[in-house]
Amino acid sequence: MFEVRSHDALTGRRFFVTILLFCCSAISVCFGQTTSTPNLQTLSDSHQWFALRDATEHKKAPLIYRAITEYAFNQVRPAQKHLNAVIKTAPHSDNAYDAHGMLANLDFRNGLYREAYLQLEAMLSEKPNAADVKNMISMFRALSQSDQSVVAKKASTLPMAMNENGMFIPLVLDGREARYLLDTGFNLSAMSESEAKRLGLQVQSVETQFGSITAASLSVRVAFAKDVFVGGLHLRNVAFDVIPDAQEPFVDLPSGDRGILGIPVLLDMQTFRWNPNGTFAFGFKPKHKNLSASNLAFDALTPVTQVAVEKKELEFSLDTGATRSILYAPFAKEFPGLVSASGQKESHTLTGVAGTSTYNSVVLPSVDLELGGLDVHLTPAHILTQDINANWAPGNLGRDLLNQAHTITFDFNAMTLRLQ
Repeated sequence: MFEVRSHDALTGRRFFVTILLFCCSAISVCFGQTTSTPNLQTLSDSHQWFALRDATEHKKAPLIYRAITEYAFNQVRPAQKHLNAVIKTAPHSDNAYDAHGMLANLDFRNGLYREAYLQLEAMLSEKPNAADVKNMISMFRALSQSDQSVVAKKASTLPMAMNENGMFIPLVLDGREARYLLDTGFNLSAMSESEAKRLGLQVQSVETQFGSITAASLSVRVAFAKDVFVGGLHLRNVAFDVIPDAQEPFVDLPSGDRGILGIPVLLDMQTFRWNPNGTFAFGFKPKHKNLSASNLAFDALTPVTQVAVEKKELEFSLDTGATRSILYAPFAKEFPGLVSASGQKESHTLTGVAGTSTYNSVVLPSVDLELGGLDVHLTPAHILTQDINANWAPGNLGRDLLNQAHTITFDFNAMTLRLQ
């Protein structure tokens, strides 16, 4: 996801929200209705990954729903095994087509770009006129020249600089020092044009177009850093989306800071934690896998986590690149009484890399949430009351909520987020 600047028309405050960078609709899950498992179908269609996990955990569920659950919780090998079994069982079915799509997402977020590209080719062989897949395949083809791989990894502790732009850690790319942002909201790592030039990277344009928060679209360019060192982590062939310097999110950043480490890099760290005082650690021993205790999952390429509001469990997207958390239209629909009782109308002008749009919204004095085992408070709470990019999530969690804890810990092995 790109992080975009948003202006509160009533107060003049600037804060951050996110829009989707990777077009997940190209390979979305959409299974045919089954009469034997209507509840599982509903949970899958409505993005209720934790409820789907609970519903499939203690009973013999159809293979497709077990595979979806493993895919959502990034259980890479089991998901690959069972999604391929779905394809083998009915190779030209709608389920097989969607299984190819899930495998493409699974491989993409884990840096397995060659396999992801093969999955899109398989989708096009089944549906040659699928417009979304045809749009995406150019980028997948460009990325498929090199998978991201881990050469070495050891536990490391690094200084972290935190400001309104985000959380920066030091690294070395192809022999040059830099300081990049950490952003779970970016499906692919990114850098500016000038940064790619500073590093001497070869930039390749592709035919893929991404939609933005406005009706405009964005052209995509990609580049690879051959060797990336982050503390004791040595990665090879790290792919970056290359963004013009004049566009968000790099406009205000100095040279050497114009880069973002996205989901494929963070998954290779496996575990990481930080404290708001400025220390970042990663590669420490993960917790044992216990899927029933996991509160972290993926919706396609986007990390999501469970939160509780007024004792009701919800699934929010999780974005360490967002300065401020924001609530969306599904939240207003879930809590109409709360919104009508204390909400004040406002509007937001959201400026993305391709343009600007204004949305109706309301602001609440505060909303209390339970997040990662800690009670946190969103004060004030801004709610966009219009749908934005067909967003299903009730909200997007940013650093304002995460940093209310002393220590924030991600474990992509156990799939947990813990705030202490």
